Amino acid sequence: MTFFITEIAKLIGFYTLAFILGTLVSNHNIKVNYTRKIHHFSLLFFPIFLASYFPPQTNELLSLLSAFGFIWTLMPFYFRENIFFLERCFLSFDRPEDRPFTLIWILTQFFASIFVVIIIAIYVESRLGIFWADIGLLVVCLAMIGDGLAEPVGVRFGKIKYKTYALFTHKRYFRTVEGSLTVFVSTILVLFWFGDLFTYTQFIWAILLLPLILTITEAVSPHTWDGPFLSGVSGLVVSFILVYC
Repeated sequence: MTFFITEIAKLIGFYTLAFILGTLVSNHNIKVNYTRKIHHFSLLFFPIFLASYFPPQTNELLSLLSAFGFIWTLMPFYFRENIFFLERCFLSFDRPEDRPFTLIWILTQFFASIFVVIIIAIYVESRLGIFWADIGLLVVCLAMIGDGLAEPVGVRFGKIKYKTYALFTHKRYFRTVEGSLTVFVSTILVLFWFGDLFTYTQFIWAILLLPLILTITEAVSPHTWDGPFLSGVSGLVVSFILVYC
């Protein structure tokens, strides 16, 4: 019963937030770059908030269903044409420069990110006995927090730009050095947040390796698809540190 309550709460929360943010984009000219990242952080912190009231699932099957649930949440947007509510919600994460690939990029990167995180987390659990959800949360935070802050910081304060590419198109996009530096700083803060998962030696290695590696990964990964690359690379580096250091 707890599983269904939390999943329904996530669904209601997502669409409520999407409609509010879509209205801000449509009626108040708020940049999608900002509203999209509000979604980004809500996907991370809203489940954590719910977990404080409803104990998280320890059943692996239900955990997997919950992890992939967001994919089904997005499916109605394929039928958004002439449905006002869905069209308004879609505006909250539909960057004009991403059209017509907005939805396919979101769906594929989310699926790939979750798949990578789960595989790495289960591997670490099998080697060290650390509950896979704890490792998964660390990897998700490493991938999402820096990525989530990089774009709004770059849009607001970015001066030094560099080109990046995207999947399914020859169009070129831009990132900023200021946004990339945000990834570097955010990674350090996340590592301090999860410091209890590491021994002292492991933590030193994590601080030395992860900020630089993830900053480079975010800089060279495809536009919009940086999530899976950050998840995969952070997961591999964390796994190596926990298993071998």
